[in-house]
Amino acid sequence: MNGKLLALAICGAVLAAPAAADETLERIKANGTMTVATEAAFKPFEYVENGEIIGFGSDLLAEFAQDLGVEVEQLDLPFQGILAGLAAGQYDLVATSVAPNAERAQSYAFSRPFATIENVVVTLADNETVTELTDLNGLLVGSQLGSSTEAVARQMDEELQADGGSGFDDLRLYQTFPDTAFALRSGQIDAIVIGTTTAGEFMNASPDTFRVALSYGDPVYLTWVVRPEDTGLLAALNGTITRLAESGQLYEMQEKWVGVVTESPEDGYLPEGAVQLQ
Repeated sequence: MNGKLLALAICGAVLAAPAAADETLERIKANGTMTVATEAAFKPFEYVENGEIIGFGSDLLAEFAQDLGVEVEQLDLPFQGILAGLAAGQYDLVATSVAPNAERAQSYAFSRPFATIENVVVTLADNETVTELTDLNGLLVGSQLGSSTEAVARQMDEELQADGGSGFDDLRLYQTFPDTAFALRSGQIDAIVIGTTTAGEFMNASPDTFRVALSYGDPVYLTWVVRPEDTGLLAALNGTITRLAESGQLYEMQEKWVGVVTESPEDGYLPEGAVQLQ
């Protein structure tokens, strides 16, 4: 290939990159439909009531769809395979609350956070023996399979053992967060590792049944997820979240659904080595 042809080839490749990055967004707008995946079992962010998916996420999704000028096809799927389905191209966006941990950030791209929660350990209300991390040595602990809190629970167990303790007697994993509450209430386990909003929901639904025993680690940012190559779609989604944040509507939505106002940082929320930072 001569120099002129090589220069043209390089130029063509550079010009093609943005088009490829925007291909999903262009297809969505051309078809007038966006397909999203949601695990509707994370109240108050996304859950089913009277056969309809509602919650904070539904309000956010409506705003995003309005900004794009498209309709939404929403799939209610188990969380355990939801990211793999995105990678396989089964839908355009994961519109369910996902924390961008280091492992996920190697393969997926995350929106600006729309809320912040903390990781907590919850026990039955009459169990006052758990007040600090070391009290979990030898106990049966539960969390949701494949969730960010599963990774947090494993980190807790490793920390206990590194400090010379026995660690958990066992870490038991359940399909949904409500399943963890049932297991705790029925005496199958001694404690669960969940987020603050889920803990609040459990305590509101069953007063005097549960208590937050302790919090652990750094704040957890809740985001939606796209494929790393779908930079146009990610920019559009971030545009909606930023519009809502700057107008104050995002925090009104938090107050409406979650009961508290939390952070929505524009940057600094991604783990080191995240693929979208490269």
